[in-house]
Amino acid sequence: MDKIDTQGLSGPVTKGCTDNVYPHDENGEPILPQGDWKELPIFTDKERKEMKEIFLEALREFHDKPNYSPYRLDELQE
Repeated sequence: MDKIDTQGLSGPVTKGCTDNVYPHDENGEPILPQGDWKELPIFTDKERKEMKEIFLEALREFHDKPNYSPYRLDELQE
């Protein structure tokens, strides 16, 4: 055994198998078939708008906090 098959994807080689053989263009790149993708939105337009408002509010709160120096121990000790 020359290699360890960790994913279970290496099966026996079938002579004459042409499952993944695609034509190539002039640069040698394979010409793949077009993917037929469906748009599956996770959030509705109303939810997107609400989330955007929440994120912007959180960013405003983050940037409006006082800019304290990280070395304030002398000021806080008596």
